[in-house]
Amino acid sequence: MKDVIVPLIRRFVPAKPLLGDWEFLHPEPSGAVQGWRELEEHYRVLVLADPGAGKTFEAKDRATKLREKGAKAFFIRIEAIDAAFEDAFEVGTAAEFSDWLANDGEAFFFLDSVDEAQLGTPRALEEAIRVFGARIHIARERAKIIITSREDAWQALSDRTLVEQYLPHGAPTEAQDGDQRDSDEADSDGVLKIYRLGGLKIDQIKLFAAHHAVDVNAFVTAIERGNLMTLAERPFDLKALIRKWQADGALGSRLEVLQRLIELQLSPLSETGASPKIEPARARSGARALAAAVTLTGRSIVSLPDDGNKDDRVDPAAVLPEWSEQELDALLRTGIFDDIVYASVRFRHREIRELLTAEWAKELLDRLGARPEVEALFFRTQYGEQVIVPKLRPTLCWLLVLDEGVRDRALALEPDIASEGGDPSQLPLAVRQQMLAGIVTQIAEDAK
Repeated sequence: MKDVIVPLIRRFVPAKPLLGDWEFLHPEPSGAVQGWRELEEHYRVLVLADPGAGKTFEAKDRATKLREKGAKAFFIRIEAIDAAFEDAFEVGTAAEFSDWLANDGEAFFFLDSVDEAQLGTPRALEEAIRVFGARIHIARERAKIIITSREDAWQALSDRTLVEQYLPHGAPTEAQDGDQRDSDEADSDGVLKIYRLGGLKIDQIKLFAAHHAVDVNAFVTAIERGNLMTLAERPFDLKALIRKWQADGALGSRLEVLQRLIELQLSPLSETGASPKIEPARARSGARALAAAVTLTGRSIVSLPDDGNKDDRVDPAAVLPEWSEQELDALLRTGIFDDIVYASVRFRHREIRELLTAEWAKELLDRLGARPEVEALFFRTQYGEQVIVPKLRPTLCWLLVLDEGVRDRALALEPDIASEGGDPSQLPLAVRQQMLAGIVTQIAEDAK
């Protein structure tokens, strides 16, 4: 699919740390939704977003637009900041930066951390910020800095002191009540403001689809019918939905869409000349095994083959011992996984990981004699009663659709579990009728 630039007006949702700790950002908005103009009124801003949300494009595009209006603006990827600082500018130049240092006036700096493949550790990110802070030291009061990052990547840092130490603005203030700032300080321009990049709204999805020459009304109707809005609100995933629409002429059920997205996101393995050619079936089998390892261990991070810190991460070589290091590296760089951060990746989508885990389990269930051992992962006896393992409930919701034996056993224990996730529309009609009758009965009982 041709890469089309779509002019979208993105919105940002204010966020605040709980108890002054970076590790606990409040999930709820802490103020009104804002646009770029409001963000640019502050001197230190952090924009957090999920992989595929479009933060890199937004930052680079905004820097370009500010320059078109006559402002000083620069876009720099954080991993490119090192001793050769003059080569780090993607929007703006080193000469323009030197001119700004020597004169008066403000400048905007967009520091993008979405592609951190060259950052091996959080310490490397800290060093990049330190170098940048030293470069702007004499003019830092005139610098408006917007940093973009994945939320989980930012949590790898200890606390807000990274910015306060190397990129301070204004007179320093003392922390109060266990590192709590009072309300005046929290509203000051010198304190780092935190925002989350909002997802695409329905009108933006329509605009995006129109720029890719698809039937907008039919496409959006298919998204709503398939309960696919959580995918469509991110540009990366919306492009994938459009690819499926263009390839198949339809989206179909949630199960069909996710299975097709997996296929599309793994397809580069057999098309890229620089990477080992891996058969699609083997690539999917490898992705299933890694998904199962993440789900069963609770370790969400998967190491790259050359990562030296595997103690708290899933080691792909241990999961797929027959794969070469080059094959593992190629698999982990496909669209199934998000951007590389600190020599590791995560599955881009929780639901895709859960579906892949369910496919892995189904693959084992079909092997002669393996059913009792596999079902034991999902069901256990507790105090003499059969129960469903809580950690695997989301995966089980998908497995209900794939395996009749597991479905019958799960529904006998909890008839309403199929409504918790997966794709209930793919269950047999009799099962769906039974579910609906149970829901209606429960509503009637609750109303008494």
